[in-house]
Amino acid sequence: MEELIGQTLNRYKLTALLGEGGMGAVFKAYDLTLTRDVAIKIMHPHIARQPNFQERFLQEARTAARLNHPGIVEVHDFGQDRSLLYIVMEFIPGNNLGQMLHELRQNQEWILLSETIELVRQVAQTLHYAHQAGVLHRDIKPDNIMLRPTPTQGLPYQPVITDLGLAKLTAGLAITQEGTSMGTPAYMSPEQALGQETDARSDVYSLGILLFQLVTTRLPF
Repeated sequence: MEELIGQTLNRYKLTALLGEGGMGAVFKAYDLTLTRDVAIKIMHPHIARQPNFQERFLQEARTAARLNHPGIVEVHDFGQDRSLLYIVMEFIPGNNLGQMLHELRQNQEWILLSETIELVRQVAQTLHYAHQAGVLHRDIKPDNIMLRPTPTQGLPYQPVITDLGLAKLTAGLAITQEGTSMGTPAYMSPEQALGQETDARSDVYSLGILLFQLVTTRLPF
């Protein structure tokens, strides 16, 4: 999707590719109307063309936009342009937790236990808020936790959950593109991996896997 850099979707000019995953690519963009930087997630076309996906995508985007919590990335807008489905979110400068852990490992360092406890505590509180609102994440992992450069209690940053609820969109889709992964097996609860019904406990399981990783430097499985 790198070829989209420099193009404009409605009022958003794409300026840089921030990352790409199984569902789509995330770009840094400039809101030409409100004159501010934003982050835009554009769904892969082969996913967006799936039957009923657009309706489900808009429903999930509306649900995410209703949530108001400092630990959840703010959704500004969502829409479609030239058959591309996108969701517009606040732009958070800095790394996500996965990038931070990679850099620490490269330097033969690791996150402090006290920092781990506070980070997981804040993420747990954020998930509790989302669960109380009836929203599951379904893909808790380091790459989906941005680190906003604003000090919070016990941390030099604020953990912010992204992609809330978007993993639900992949359920039942006929995805055949080679090399496409719609989940993160290392963090998935057993019921999710088996395609069974999930609830808040599935997110708690994934958070437990993250806690294990942060404490021990490795994944349990």
